[in-house]
Amino acid sequence: MIIGAEETKKAAYEDLVSVAKHIVQAIYHAPQITGAIDIKTAIVTGEELQPAIDLMKVMGEVEMVPWMDYQTYQMAMDEGTPPVVLFIGADLTKSRNVLNCGACGFETCAKFNRYSSENYGFGMGSFGPSCMINILDFGIACDWACAAAHQYNIESRIHVSVGMTGVLLGYLEDVSYVLGLSLGPLKEFWYYNRPVFTKMWNKEFHQQFWFPLNRTLFPVMFQSFSGEMNAFIKTYDKWWEKDKQDYVKVVEDPEINALRAGLMTKVMEAVPEKRAQLEALKEKRKAEGAK
Repeated sequence: MIIGAEETKKAAYEDLVSVAKHIVQAIYHAPQITGAIDIKTAIVTGEELQPAIDLMKVMGEVEMVPWMDYQTYQMAMDEGTPPVVLFIGADLTKSRNVLNCGACGFETCAKFNRYSSENYGFGMGSFGPSCMINILDFGIACDWACAAAHQYNIESRIHVSVGMTGVLLGYLEDVSYVLGLSLGPLKEFWYYNRPVFTKMWNKEFHQQFWFPLNRTLFPVMFQSFSGEMNAFIKTYDKWWEKDKQDYVKVVEDPEINALRAGLMTKVMEAVPEKRAQLEALKEKRKAEGAK
């Protein structure tokens, strides 16, 4: 038997789902500190992923990172090379370990749980507040997932943006926080080199946008970029020319704040439509499977 070039490439894409299943094994094998959180997972690909991509487009009207991810995912879909997304989630809002560590700011887990139940709400990408030990356990599980993907030499990246859609669209239920681990397409550095931007942006754009952006963000603990692509801890673009006492301070950005004020309204308005779209796709898949 000979399996030709096109067949092997197709088989490789089909096996991305198998790789995702093996990564799930690593997630449930991860050594949690307490073992008290219930990790939940879901594997999504194909047309069922489109509602998540569409919702990232809505987020991207204000936030730069979701817009970048929307463009990158959509390009993969348009090229017929959809990634497989492994959604990893858990409810982090209740302390079940009774360690009374105080990391959350409360003296006891009971006091935190009471506060959490009375002040539960949606923040920047997740519901909260969250137990700090739960966050550590969840982070360990996600670290093991990423390590497993690396062992398979699969193009991958774990995202807050697509994970946020996992909460809003119900890819996972009864969770407060979700991250999305993207597997594929079968290309090099898809999520880091971002080939979609090579087509969209020329050298002049990079010089005008990325270089000044990264320069202004260097005061933020010298990280390459803050998660929201807008450094709220800074003081001056050419910070190296200022006195040391002016290196870092918190500043207001009225324009950004005004845009963000309406972001969640737009997102929540889009969620029912995208949820309905997702449910219709699920029913279609069930009907096809029953034939």
